[in-house]
Amino acid sequence: MVGALRRFLQSLGAPERLEQPILDRSLPCSWVLSNRLAVGPMPRGDRHWQQLEQAGVRSRFSCCYPDEETGLILPPGWSSDRVSLPDHREQEPMQAARLSLALERAEALVVDAAPVYLHCMAGFERSPLLAVGLTARLRGIDMLAALAWVRRCHPMAMPIYSHLVLLEGILSNKPGTMPTRGD
Repeated sequence: MVGALRRFLQSLGAPERLEQPILDRSLPCSWVLSNRLAVGPMPRGDRHWQQLEQAGVRSRFSCCYPDEETGLILPPGWSSDRVSLPDHREQEPMQAARLSLALERAEALVVDAAPVYLHCMAGFERSPLLAVGLTARLRGIDMLAALAWVRRCHPMAMPIYSHLVLLEGILSNKPGTMPTRGD
């Protein structure tokens, strides 16, 4: 499983970076589970929140740390939850317990308040990671199929390899396969 995952990730190219400021363009979000789960970067202003509302979204789940969301103003009437997860900057090691908690709480929000917008700062690593886990659980498919689906729906998705290994351990729920650190 790990070798297949490594080969799959190595076959992917780096995501394209847009040069126009994010406030001046539409929020680059993608539906992963039709009318249930969308994924992308953190909304940065009223235009982004309006775009989400026009798509029927009024719930959000954040993988950001509180200091990343300084200045974020959630519109009235929205459901919201957050579990902070580390990204490539390695704010702290990814812990299986924290990732499992994020997966459980995001799934509960999807079940109770769909559609949900799942986001991290840029929409490349953390939110796609959770989208893979949610897709696997909610569609009843294995992690590699879920990863391929999320990448197809949201091409900028580039979850960190070691975080995917942790996620695989959580999803398979096999004793002794769930590492306690992200390395």
